[in-house]
Amino acid sequence: MEPPITSVQNGWIKSLKRLHHASERHEQKRFLIEGPHLVEEAIATQWPLEAICYSLEWGYANQRHLSRLAKTSNKILLQPVAERVLKQLSTTDSACSVIAIASLIDPYSTSLDKLTLAVAVESLQDPGNLGALIRIAAASGASPVILGPDCVDATNPKVLRSTAGQWFRSPPIVADLVAMIRLQRALGVQVLAAAADGDSFWEADFQGPTLFVLGNEGAGLSLELRSECSGVISIPMAKGVESLNVSIAGALLLFEAKRQRNILARNVASSSI
Repeated sequence: MEPPITSVQNGWIKSLKRLHHASERHEQKRFLIEGPHLVEEAIATQWPLEAICYSLEWGYANQRHLSRLAKTSNKILLQPVAERVLKQLSTTDSACSVIAIASLIDPYSTSLDKLTLAVAVESLQDPGNLGALIRIAAASGASPVILGPDCVDATNPKVLRSTAGQWFRSPPIVADLVAMIRLQRALGVQVLAAAADGDSFWEADFQGPTLFVLGNEGAGLSLELRSECSGVISIPMAKGVESLNVSIAGALLLFEAKRQRNILARNVASSSI
């Protein structure tokens, strides 16, 4: 076991604290993972980790876990630190017992294969909404969420927490949305913009390859992006209600698509008997 780091003035600790800022995360090409559950999910999915900082109490309680990591992942630094150091590294009010330093894999995608079911978002700024949408996409079996370059940073600590660990199983992709939509339409994917003046999604057919495109709650989709889509759909709402939380809208659309596809699969299976 490495000797514990007790000083918040430690140079390495200072460099890690700067990872609270998106610009530093992209410059250093690494980000922080806070808390036992997220760290365990990162390990389970074999996300590349540089180090794990932990309290002595957590270390004693997880000796077998650390010993196994030391044997199987000798490139990961296992570093005990004082509670006050963890508090400095934490982005929440209460310090967590373990924080991992993860390598940042380039999220930008210049091209995507033909999508089966996916959601793309433009100008989404709320990290909690993005985290929830990532979790919803994973639960519905959709492809990773596709983000426009002007969305909140995907490695924002609140985004990670809001995914309940699903981020590591289906990390979001950043793409030029106009180019991506044009490519998907050329590949035969129906690309549907979600807007208040569209056709009811209850009447739409989502059984074929489908990409939903969502904007933020305030401004909605830009005219440029909407014009690139092959159709516009809406979620019927009570009079006086203008919009839904973007993650809720995404959930309704993705799970309706999942429902339709489950029915299609059952019908195909029964007709072949």
